[in-house]
Amino acid sequence: MHSKIINPARHGRFVFSNRGSCKKTVSYLGHERQQQPGAAHFFNQHQDAITGKEVQIAIDQNARGLRKQQEKFYSLVFSPSLEEVAHIHNDPNKLKAFTRQAMENYAQNFRFPRHPGKTLTEKDLHWFATIHQSRIEKKGPKKGQIKPGYQTHIHVLVSAQNQDRSLRLNPRSYRSRFPIKDWQIQNGKTFQQLFDYQKTTTAEKLTSPMSPPEQLRHQERIRGNVAHVNRYFTGHWKLDEAKVQQIGADQHYGKGFFFRLHHLVQGYQQGKPLNNPYHFLEKGKDEPLSLPEFTLLKLGKQSQQMGEEVEESSEQNRKKKQAQRQSQVER
Repeated sequence: MHSKIINPARHGRFVFSNRGSCKKTVSYLGHERQQQPGAAHFFNQHQDAITGKEVQIAIDQNARGLRKQQEKFYSLVFSPSLEEVAHIHNDPNKLKAFTRQAMENYAQNFRFPRHPGKTLTEKDLHWFATIHQSRIEKKGPKKGQIKPGYQTHIHVLVSAQNQDRSLRLNPRSYRSRFPIKDWQIQNGKTFQQLFDYQKTTTAEKLTSPMSPPEQLRHQERIRGNVAHVNRYFTGHWKLDEAKVQQIGADQHYGKGFFFRLHHLVQGYQQGKPLNNPYHFLEKGKDEPLSLPEFTLLKLGKQSQQMGEEVEESSEQNRKKKQAQRQSQVER
């Protein structure tokens, strides 16, 4: 069982956009309802066959109090392997049972550094899920066709706030607040325990220790990228390879890290270095340029002086023109 948190910027900027209403996402997830008449739509911890309209209203209402640019909900995906689907005979009731426990794991995985000991349960969440039985080819000559075999997976929409809207719950925040690897591993163990599954789960394969040859290959790839960038720049613009290597190791040399590294290299090649490349490699966004306080005060004084000089110059010009007009009158 593999668990994923969708990044709208990479996995569907339009349908998974989560800074507004969830209407587009609910509409997209409900497409199998039309393809499979009578199939169950959405479900949550307490109820089955919930309509898309009910889901939209519930998620949107729970977003009240959030600012316009804040995420209103998050999209999760649970993807069992072919062997796991076969083991439970693709039983929708078992998939629902797993999803309900996985959302309990999700709640308990949140950490609150300012409130040690504080924990959440599934009852604190506001979520809805739907089971999809197929996937569409997105590339190649078979683009648009349904993939063969078991393609069962579960989509979940979960509010970015708890039930009483007193807490923001962001699973894509710092690892200290939501350690995603722990959640993925726990979900794999949950599947094993619920259905007496003895084989290694997808999550365990993805999070297993990396072999030394693999680590060396990733380290060499990072070294090559950093060396390539540093040919174009000198001084403080140069990247510190040790820092980049450490960030890569902390992120287990994942696809997301190398995607950001590639984007960083492209920016440097185009003469567009970032303010804080290390922050970008860690968080996926650049850090705003912050000027020291004395510099801001200096800029403010300079602006004030320039304004006074312009005002004084304007007054002098006015008096000069007035004197010229007076001289012409006297003549």
